[in-house]
Amino acid sequence: MKILVVYNPAAGGGREALLKRLVQALERRGADVEVYRTKAPGDATRHLQARAHQGDVVVAVGGDGTTNEVLNGLDDGVPLGIFGTGTANVLARELNLPRHPEQAAEVMVNGASLTVWPGDLAGRRFMMWTGVGYDAWVVQGTDLGVKRRFGKLAYVLAMIRQLARYGTTDYRLRIDGRDYQARSAIIANGRHYGGRFVLTRQADLTQPTLQVLLFNAPGRLALLKCLMALPFGAMERVDGIVSLPAREIEIEASEQDEPLQADGDPAGILPARVTVAERAVLVRVARDSA
Repeated sequence: MKILVVYNPAAGGGREALLKRLVQALERRGADVEVYRTKAPGDATRHLQARAHQGDVVVAVGGDGTTNEVLNGLDDGVPLGIFGTGTANVLARELNLPRHPEQAAEVMVNGASLTVWPGDLAGRRFMMWTGVGYDAWVVQGTDLGVKRRFGKLAYVLAMIRQLARYGTTDYRLRIDGRDYQARSAIIANGRHYGGRFVLTRQADLTQPTLQVLLFNAPGRLALLKCLMALPFGAMERVDGIVSLPAREIEIEASEQDEPLQADGDPAGILPARVTVAERAVLVRVARDSA
């Protein structure tokens, strides 16, 4: 088995020791391993797209942003392996993937391939979520230097700084042919958000559908209630939150240059069209999880 490991040395402040242990564990299981170290944002996607052959499995070693880059360069039919070494590793948690290198190697070599349906944001695939409004402002406003040094604290600081902006922009969404308005929105493909928190209990990566959460209540107090409900998995029960399934979403904003985020990284500006991706992806998981 030929395994290409795409490693982001910037994710989580770098995890060279974990990378070495993962490679050794893969090789002990008979895998022929090649490691590619990314050099800049977007490099993983560019490198994969330029390769004639990607091997039998491509493993993303980094955070959710690294996995997103690998996803967008992955050839059809090549399974995706994930070893989370980033700040949050939400997709790895969603799929209950092991954090220990030895166990992760076992999944990549001898595990099963689960069929997963990504979302599509204007031609860019995403695994977990895309968002506009407060969600996107936090991602855009996160200090990368603080993130490298202090991890999730960087997101907390950005959340505090962006509170005052909530409600200043209106978003118009056309969801499967029906019109809605919101002050912020998150389009979820998976259940988890920000690590261990459950954002929505309706999303399912294995189904070709998305779950849209519309934030309708005005005022910062309403947003704070939503944020306080998140650790308890109760976001969808908060007044002013509308949660509905969707396959196609078009989004516009009352202001210009409104940003989007996808899988925790900046992803352009509005307007945008979000759909279920045309093709599913295979992801390596433990056999009892498939």
